[in-house]
Amino acid sequence: MQQRTAYVSLTLMALFFGGTWVAGKVGVDAIPPITLAAGRFGLASILLWVWARTKQPSGRPPRLSDLPLFLGMGLTAVAGYNMLFLYGLLLAPASDGAIIVPGMAPILTAVLAAITLKERIGGWAIAGLLTAVAGLLFVLTPGEAQSSSRLLGDLLFLAGALCWAIYSVIGKTATARFHPVNATLYGTVTGTVLLMPPAILERGWVNLASAPLAAWSGLLYLAVFGTVLAFVFFYEGVRRIGAARATAFAFLVPVFGVVSSVLLLGEHLARLTVVGGVLVLFGLWLVQRQPAHTAASARGSAAPAGDAALRH
Repeated sequence: MQQRTAYVSLTLMALFFGGTWVAGKVGVDAIPPITLAAGRFGLASILLWVWARTKQPSGRPPRLSDLPLFLGMGLTAVAGYNMLFLYGLLLAPASDGAIIVPGMAPILTAVLAAITLKERIGGWAIAGLLTAVAGLLFVLTPGEAQSSSRLLGDLLFLAGALCWAIYSVIGKTATARFHPVNATLYGTVTGTVLLMPPAILERGWVNLASAPLAAWSGLLYLAVFGTVLAFVFFYEGVRRIGAARATAFAFLVPVFGVVSSVLLLGEHLARLTVVGGVLVLFGLWLVQRQPAHTAASARGSAAPAGDAALRH
């Protein structure tokens, strides 16, 4: 029963994370990107605080000396990643992002961990990196007329994956100091504060007030399902079956993301885009084949939207 509950929770986690691409695309059509991101994490911060109070996680309170850590988390995973993610959705199909970000982020994390944390990167990881890069090239050049705006959007998605990889490395320090629930809350609150000034300058509240119901639904989905509930279900899955087994469900995220983009947004998938997506996933699988002690940070980042057991 414990295992079955974990599998259901982790499948819902992947479904909710995968749905952020559709929700983001719908939301950003009517609400400016930075305003949408600030609204998402402002609401998510409140809900995460309520959940943290309910869970009553143990651990020391934050100190002033922890501020650089919180700033690093908020700048990369919340402010930086979400601006790149949402601006990318203005330029490129949601299905491109659903392949690039969850596929490349764990692989880039493995590379960064090898560089910054001196974690050994094995042969499987090198093979996975090369395979994923080959797949990424297919996604970026899908064999049909590729507009410059779509290419720029895809590059923004790739930069977002890099932001998430940096955050995942930073997150190792955060979870060494704090309970994962608290680490997630502190990073989310800090990121929201960082988003507020540019959101005010963007004057997005004008669009927000007149946004259609679909755009508001997208914002609420991003905050409630794509941030809070996705993290809660991931955390519960990890608690029941462990982080190593739980992060395997990250392979479902791009699948759910692409399928929902095609079904709900009517996006067309070029044949080479599908081939590239398969190669990216295969590269991720190769990275995941590393021994646990050399792939810890890559596994940690496999769930792409802000879960703390990696921590992410």
